[in-house]
Amino acid sequence: MADLDPEVSSGYTCLNELENPGAGATALGVFSILFSTCVGIPQAYKIWRLKSSRGISFLTLGLGNIGSFLYVLNLVILHYNQITLSLSRDFTFWVSAQRSLTFVWVELFNALSMLSIYPLASLYVVDEPCPVKIPSLGINTVYSMRDAVYYGFLVQVGVVFVAWLPAVFVFSVDGRCEPLMLYGNFVGFLVGVIIVVKFLPQLRESWYARGSYSLSYLTYGVDAAAGIVAWAQKVFVTNERVSSWLPPLFLHTLEIFVLCLNFYHDRAGHQDMSRRHGPGHDAHRRRASGDERDDDPEARYHHPGRGTAAPPGYVDDDWGYGPGRGTGGGRDGDTQRLLRPLSPSGMRRQRSFTDFL
Repeated sequence: MADLDPEVSSGYTCLNELENPGAGATALGVFSILFSTCVGIPQAYKIWRLKSSRGISFLTLGLGNIGSFLYVLNLVILHYNQITLSLSRDFTFWVSAQRSLTFVWVELFNALSMLSIYPLASLYVVDEPCPVKIPSLGINTVYSMRDAVYYGFLVQVGVVFVAWLPAVFVFSVDGRCEPLMLYGNFVGFLVGVIIVVKFLPQLRESWYARGSYSLSYLTYGVDAAAGIVAWAQKVFVTNERVSSWLPPLFLHTLEIFVLCLNFYHDRAGHQDMSRRHGPGHDAHRRRASGDERDDDPEARYHHPGRGTAAPPGYVDDDWGYGPGRGTGGGRDGDTQRLLRPLSPSGMRRQRSFTDFL
């Protein structure tokens, strides 16, 4: 087994030996990689299914993206000597050496999985005014929400690029982890700060939204559960430093609080709609997708294409519904279609899977 002399600086240790984990640890590592790859899918699916990003904080998504790719950078610096060793022989040796780099792959695929949520959510953002005020920098501007989301993505790309640039340069010149140990400490500190603050904007968003809307219970619930398990392992098994587990514990506590808050509001809203409209009314689902016509009893009619429909006597003319438009009210002059209401059991089946997410 190849080996390099370790160097330690300010608590940051370069990993210089390739490990040889057992079959159980290897299987757990493969599962972790697959799990990390799929963690963002429920959130992406819920946004696509509801055609809405309401209830989701883009600031939290952006901070999460920055923090994730900085954490990958931190791990790449930490494991770079192992990465170099894994490339020193043939392909079979490289594959075997990946068992030592499991955490790098886990965080990389997790970062990519969560990154996919941001552009998808931006497609369904409500284009409303978004004031940006930073008095210390003399910034007091109002953007459209779409522009703000786009510029926010450019900021994320810029921050990640600037952070990775010194590491790429040093690796290309020196090819070792040791010259970057202090920089790795600094990146790790930034990751810790981001972990602590990144879910605060989502807390504010959920507090004022008073419901989950497009926020996924499954994505963040599973993330919180996995984080609590990792915290318990760090505290009771490996006895790691407080700085390694306290910031993630704060994050996952916030996630659990936000999910409980959303569940409370969703439950209260659903019960309120049931009292007002009866158990078969689908108002809760429409409210989650951004349709605010909760007080309209005629909104219970179902349109297969848009999720809404005109009641008997109303006309669908592709521009909206209104009474008394007659057979000539459509854009093509032949669009009077009377649509049957959806059964209460059908409504329950429609909303159950998406609400679970």
